[in-house]
Amino acid sequence: MHTTIQLEPDEMPTNWRASKKWSATLIIVLMTANITFASSIHTAAIMGVSEAFHVSETVATLPVTTFLLGFATGPLLFAPLSEVLGRTLIFRVVLGLFICFNLACALSPNIYALLILRFLCGFFGAPSVTNSGGSLADIWPQSQRSVPFALFTTGSSLGPVVAPIVGGYVAEHLNWRWHYWIVTSVSGAVYIAMVFLLPETYTTVLLRWKREKTGIKPPRMTFKERYATDLTRPWVMLFTEPILFTLGLYSAFIWGILYLDFTAYPVVFQQGRDWSQGKSGLSFIGIGVGMALATASSPWINDLHGAVVRKIGLKPEARLPHLIFLAWLIPTALFWFGWTAPPPTHPIVPIAAGVPFGIGFVTIFLGTNAYLSDCYGRFSASAWAANAVLRSLFSAGFPLFARQMYVRMGTPWASSTLAFIAVGLAPVPLVLWKWGGWLRGRSRFHISTVELEKDEEG
Repeated sequence: MHTTIQLEPDEMPTNWRASKKWSATLIIVLMTANITFASSIHTAAIMGVSEAFHVSETVATLPVTTFLLGFATGPLLFAPLSEVLGRTLIFRVVLGLFICFNLACALSPNIYALLILRFLCGFFGAPSVTNSGGSLADIWPQSQRSVPFALFTTGSSLGPVVAPIVGGYVAEHLNWRWHYWIVTSVSGAVYIAMVFLLPETYTTVLLRWKREKTGIKPPRMTFKERYATDLTRPWVMLFTEPILFTLGLYSAFIWGILYLDFTAYPVVFQQGRDWSQGKSGLSFIGIGVGMALATASSPWINDLHGAVVRKIGLKPEARLPHLIFLAWLIPTALFWFGWTAPPPTHPIVPIAAGVPFGIGFVTIFLGTNAYLSDCYGRFSASAWAANAVLRSLFSAGFPLFARQMYVRMGTPWASSTLAFIAVGLAPVPLVLWKWGGWLRGRSRFHISTVELEKDEEG
């Protein structure tokens, strides 16, 4: 018989003092924003890379795709590893390697090296994003997650939106390599802050450390056995969990549209309206404003979640009611943009279409992440990793056909095609609101209401 070892109340991350929670949350948000900023910063360097390496603009776009392919594969290795070794150790290793490979991108001698290095940047950058959701779920009780997750979602979504705005003006005045010098410098500052302000958050690892200090080592799987199990879990969950697969496709499509816009907007505003590269970057302001408004509404969403919980109980589906209506902002924004983008309509009109898109994007991504965390509890890092695979694959593929799609079909019908698909996906929150509980009851990975209540109590 083994002596029971438990964490003291003040050792539980959910019971940390507020300043410690918020400093850790801020570092997580900054890491996420930094990585996602890097994911799209290359879109502003496409013309410079094309000229420097004497390749077509399509080939010069490929580093965006290879980054996101790396982004799709990295979480499958490091998400389960974080559940064995802890979140913080993984953050320190992968973010350090991310910085090194971004530095190498700035020094790339040819397009082939840049393609490979961008893949490695995505591979080692992704865990800082996908594992962050698990860290936030470790720190914040279920009822307090709306605001931290809203900030995290804003970091995830505003990062790639701000990048082409900044990058556009950098491209006009500096060499394309400066895009990577900027990312490397900012990443270094975030890394230093992370080392000092982000402690370990995963309670399973904290408990194991405490047992090892006391010399108590209960029987458990070896590292090899545990990691082999955790390594396969994201794949198993992706293809056996209808909730995860459905939400994965839904969020992947929306993320795909965002990254498609990074290629489509220059076609619409640079070619269609003869704007400079720097000026065309300002066209993303509408999306950024929408994202900021969605973040500002997070306290209201938190209050709404509390009201729904009081009505239906502490169930993951309490995260969904507002999404049933907000999901329709995505197709609305796409139709709006498509049919107002060409001249002679004033450019403020299509730019304003980004506002409902930004609101819908952030609220759907926030609701999806919170719902997955509530559904899968201690397996949330694996669920997020599986979700990230689909999201990154769509984000990698969409920019490759965006330019041809908008040139050949024209902006109105290219955007309308995407809008019709978005109409078909908009009922997803309603479907999960009605049948999510039934699907969870047939899952072997879901977290029960009793466990949710224990999580709420810290």
